[in-house]
Amino acid sequence: MRNIALILAGAASVALVVVGGLYLFDKPAEAQRNVTARFEYAVITGSFQPFPADNPSVISSAVQVCYLQASGCQNEEVRSEVNLSKFIQDERLENSSRVRGLALERANQVAFSKAIAKLGSDGWEMVSAPAVEFDVYYLNQQGITSVKDGNRTDRQHIWFKRTRQ
Repeated sequence: MRNIALILAGAASVALVVVGGLYLFDKPAEAQRNVTARFEYAVITGSFQPFPADNPSVISSAVQVCYLQASGCQNEEVRSEVNLSKFIQDERLENSSRVRGLALERANQVAFSKAIAKLGSDGWEMVSAPAVEFDVYYLNQQGITSVKDGNRTDRQHIWFKRTRQ
């Protein structure tokens, strides 16, 4: 009688192990479930100066964000403005022919920063970026503000992706 009880207990244990194993290993793995993940893409295609300038004392810049879709590109423009006299005062620069170019670069940098921050807050992840550096403003040994130009490329495409919702 005792042998029959041990055999039944052993059979019940084996049955539980088999049922538990089937339950645990019957589900597809996480990697198999995420194979159908789909992405959507966006690209910042570069900066430009909006035309015409409304105010000569304000330097404007804009960057174009292209949201790629099957029907084509859905464009969004992100603008930035730099007040020339405030820029000269804040950076302690002397008014020269180079100042308008520096102000335009600052407007470009702010426009890129705004577009990247907007895409990031909307859940977009940057997947490629050009070798672009911002200008560095510093006081030299004579106490005069100097500018070290950042490295720039002609093609400034910045690619983003996010999981399609």
